[in-house]
Amino acid sequence: MQTLIKPIADNFYRITLPMPFRLRHVHVYIVIHDSGIALFDTGINMADTFTKLGESLHAIGRSVTDIDRIYITHYHADHCGIAGGIKKASGAIIHTSAIGKMIRQHHNNHDAVASHVTSFYLRHGLSADVINHLLKLIRNFRRATIPYDIDRCLSAGNLYTLGDRSFEILPTPGHTRDHICYYFRDEGILLSGDHVLPDITPNLSPDLFNPDFRPLKSFLHALDGVKGLPVARVWPAHGDAFADLDARIEEIKAHHQERSEAILHALGSGPQNAFQLSMTVFGTDLPEFDKILALNETYVHLVELKREGKIEEANGEKQVLYTTG
Repeated sequence: MQTLIKPIADNFYRITLPMPFRLRHVHVYIVIHDSGIALFDTGINMADTFTKLGESLHAIGRSVTDIDRIYITHYHADHCGIAGGIKKASGAIIHTSAIGKMIRQHHNNHDAVASHVTSFYLRHGLSADVINHLLKLIRNFRRATIPYDIDRCLSAGNLYTLGDRSFEILPTPGHTRDHICYYFRDEGILLSGDHVLPDITPNLSPDLFNPDFRPLKSFLHALDGVKGLPVARVWPAHGDAFADLDARIEEIKAHHQERSEAILHALGSGPQNAFQLSMTVFGTDLPEFDKILALNETYVHLVELKREGKIEEANGEKQVLYTTG
């Protein structure tokens, strides 16, 4: 992938970094301010990331050591993977939400993660082999993030300044419980992270450390929370920038309504666990990791269908089964 740095406003740039996944890239953003560079998200910890970031900064006469502040949208590795390495190189102060700091602490407890993962996915129909595959992936993903400590927690409602420009924190839970967007109101720029993407919808997954979190409800509510903002252009973490935020939000909401209807229709054939339903809705010819994502998406819709009284949940001895109400 060719290294790309693109100006999006005065002293404001998008940098495209490589990823080893299907999406192939992640966008991070920099703002040059009076004392250095603020970096919004970092890219994943892989061989090329640090090099490509440095090359991109060199193209505008800067370097990684100029980065004095890092702002993270959420805890996934492609968004915070080299924060620890940058901090070591430059002394940058790392910012995230208070929830992000708590989630980071949870996920540092490797034994607890494995226990929660095994218990949840067994009860919802995933085989032991696929769960072991997931645990292996989780161990690999840990290597995709250089360890780091969070220095400061960001608060919604506060105005943060970078030289002569300012931005706001918009809590947007759904894709993850800690997800936040960065909104530069005066310029009409929204750094949307994974919250609103131009071509795909972010995967919604349960928060295994907080079972009361409702990803789908939170996500839809957060979409409404940014709808109507005076945004000239949305700059996402994946895909091209786009202008019509409200139209894209309506497309995403319609997609999730269709997904809920498909799951409800699939339940007409009798009691099923979440994994069985996911195979009906998403198909059976999926790679192992996609089977996990399909189950996650199905589960978060089942949570809301149950809340709406459209389905019933039965806790069996080994698995949770769902039926139409």
